[in-house]
Amino acid sequence: MNLKQETMERSGWNAWTEQGFSLTDLTFASFLAQRHGQDASVFLAAALVSRESRHGHVCIDLSRYTGYAVSGESWGKDGASWGNHLRETGAAGGEGEETLLVLDGRGRLYLRRYHRFQEAVARYMGRETTLSDLPEGETTALKEGLDRYFPGPSGGEPDRQKLAAAVALVNRFCVISGGPGTGKTTTVTKILALLVEQHRRRFNGAPVIALAAPTGKAAARLMESMAGAMGKLDLSEVVKAALPREATTIHRLLGSLGRGRWELFRQGQALPCDILVVDEASMVDLPLMGRLVRSLAPSTRLILMGDRDQLASVEAGSVMGDLCHGKQGDTVSDAQGKLLAELTGISLPTGRNLAPLADAVTTLTKSYRFGACPGIGQAAAAANRGDARALAGIIAPGFLLAGPSVGEHPMAWLEEVVRHHLAGYRRLSDAREMLAALDRFRILCAVRKGPMGVARINRLVERCLGLGGGDLWYPGRPVMVTENDYTLGLFNGDTGITVRKDGELAVAFPDEEGGMRHIHSARLPKVETVFAMTVHKSQGSEFTHVILLLPESDAPVLTRELVYTGITRAREEMAVWSPPEILEKALGRRTQRASGLREMLWKGRAK
Repeated sequence: MNLKQETMERSGWNAWTEQGFSLTDLTFASFLAQRHGQDASVFLAAALVSRESRHGHVCIDLSRYTGYAVSGESWGKDGASWGNHLRETGAAGGEGEETLLVLDGRGRLYLRRYHRFQEAVARYMGRETTLSDLPEGETTALKEGLDRYFPGPSGGEPDRQKLAAAVALVNRFCVISGGPGTGKTTTVTKILALLVEQHRRRFNGAPVIALAAPTGKAAARLMESMAGAMGKLDLSEVVKAALPREATTIHRLLGSLGRGRWELFRQGQALPCDILVVDEASMVDLPLMGRLVRSLAPSTRLILMGDRDQLASVEAGSVMGDLCHGKQGDTVSDAQGKLLAELTGISLPTGRNLAPLADAVTTLTKSYRFGACPGIGQAAAAANRGDARALAGIIAPGFLLAGPSVGEHPMAWLEEVVRHHLAGYRRLSDAREMLAALDRFRILCAVRKGPMGVARINRLVERCLGLGGGDLWYPGRPVMVTENDYTLGLFNGDTGITVRKDGELAVAFPDEEGGMRHIHSARLPKVETVFAMTVHKSQGSEFTHVILLLPESDAPVLTRELVYTGITRAREEMAVWSPPEILEKALGRRTQRASGLREMLWKGRAK
């Protein structure tokens, strides 16, 4: 046993846990080090990559941890020699090697599972996307369809919705990014109508279309928005009959073989759909996206839509950001530019030697949502720019920036707001009515603990409404599922309301048929109360009135993306409570996730 191993044993693991390492990280590192000669460098590398994966990073750059110290003692080597050493010991291997750690050609170290998911996503999204087999006359038919569904006036700003639709029609895979109210769902509804028409021309039948989102709430919102868009469009009966009437979660899509029966798709078994639309793609983590693309048949079209400026997924990766932020403006390949000009009349800048993904990404920029409450739109734009001064200067309907100046007791202010918006909630007994009341008002927290954390604020709301009386379970308790349960068909993010049924407490969850299903509270997986919820958990949801609470002390979780995401959850009224200096620090901090995906997609594969 070498000196550093002895030092580790003498000091125990307290010094490591103080630097954010969990018991799982250290157990994994100890296991790997023991397999490779009690090597301290292996221990540190394994502990670091495990810790950082819990923080959302797909990999670590070894060079960043040169000289890494624990209890004042240096453990880290320089990046190059460290990587070579990991290879020599057999702890890390290259692509395709059966090692628990994988080292790429840029000195990035991965857990094997994350590297494999990254490879799967890069292979799918990094290859040529443009369809090259459009039959004779198809271009004319597509142009006619685009003009019919997007009859905007000529001249002025290009119709970016029409452009996004054209990109979707001529690519087997595409990404549509846009902020709230930019018309993503309306655009996709028109795209699906055009694809139905195209499929009938080519195959004399209707395509199988699937709609999915990361959470049940997001799936319900997607279907609601699409139903609204369908009601406003002049669609033929044939097209209406082919468009989907329900959306599901990605987990259910990959796992369900019928209601009540659950089985994971085996590798190589393709999803039975011709077209797959995934909404809220920014919420999709790398492992889930990897499993999704592995499940697609070569002929399946994939359309991802979401907001690239929102928070990245809770779990590892920032797939939507990696897909979108590598693109420079609207530049496309020469061939794509020529085809899009023919279809839409819109001329885009073109270039050579571009990544294939450049032809598949479109951003919608014009918001149509906040006309009656412009303050929310102005606040979202200011947050997205990182402009704290502009945010503080907004005086417009729909937005309020509050802080310590609201009085010496911000909780008193919050209690008053809660009583105003949730007046009468305690008298409700119908689950749908309670869910509707909570959809009209929600408190979002940046952190889980502390005076402005989720736990404390949920207790405040319970006290204001006279609910619970100290009991964990009570009628009217709203809960969110925080872990998947395939047996019950419940997934992380599903939300329900506690009600009395047959003399016992059960939680009512909306089902995909528009009804409610009741599950006894004792049978549920892990859940948490959601009068207040974290901003991360709110992704995929919208509420009429929203309060965003930032803590009184700075924390790494406070980022520009978090503030922007919180603001854009509101439909009509948004209030942000924050000390000015905390808001400024948050808007100046960007989310950074270590990954090799962006480089692989936009600059070529990392060897």
